[in-house]
Amino acid sequence: MEQELLELRALIESAVVRHRRRLSRSALVQELGREEVVPAIESLIEDASDIIEVALSNDAEVARGTYAALRKTLRSRGGSIRARLLCHPVSVDADFVRELTATGRAWEIRTTQMPSLSTVIVDGSATLVNVGPPGASRASVIRAATVLQAVRRLYANVWSNATVLTERFHFGDRPRTDTVRQVLERLRDGVTDEVAARELGMSVRTYRRYVAEIMTLLGAESRFQAGVYAAGLGLLPPPQG
Repeated sequence: MEQELLELRALIESAVVRHRRRLSRSALVQELGREEVVPAIESLIEDASDIIEVALSNDAEVARGTYAALRKTLRSRGGSIRARLLCHPVSVDADFVRELTATGRAWEIRTTQMPSLSTVIVDGSATLVNVGPPGASRASVIRAATVLQAVRRLYANVWSNATVLTERFHFGDRPRTDTVRQVLERLRDGVTDEVAARELGMSVRTYRRYVAEIMTLLGAESRFQAGVYAAGLGLLPPPQG
């Protein structure tokens, strides 16, 4: 999947370059400066009439602006607009998730390891694509069919393999959920397997099985990252001291 994402991202980038060269003055491709990205996102979301599909990487500035625009739409037109939000774990806004849950709107949020790509797709007819790491990304608003198809295909592929996010992750019954949270605390704090297993009264093998399951669910690449993601998602209280 990671290789497929890289190939699709490269396809998007090359398509944007081709259209940039041929259609630089066309409405099909509009290049954006960094300061224009968030206002363009706000405009696209405000103009949506049917469905908004969002993907957020680890770009904090883009994420903040996107959440602000989504909150405005949720409060004013949440019942008439459909929305899907795909987030890198560090870009999940727990307050927004709780707010969305409280409204009962059928907007869905999923989380996964995202490539360096943030996008907003509106009504399947226009997309803002922000490619590259924070501070060094390139952004365009695109209505060209070939690029739109590539972005939507990428979005669909990642979405289908992402983890559904509700206000809380559910790990099973209450005893199992309590155990998972205790494991998460030790992952966040960097406790060794042997010490953690002893503190929790289980074998090292059982503890490691919990760790593997948690990392898969959170989409984490390391144990420490799993602890950090869990805290960011509201699954853990802040560390003491």
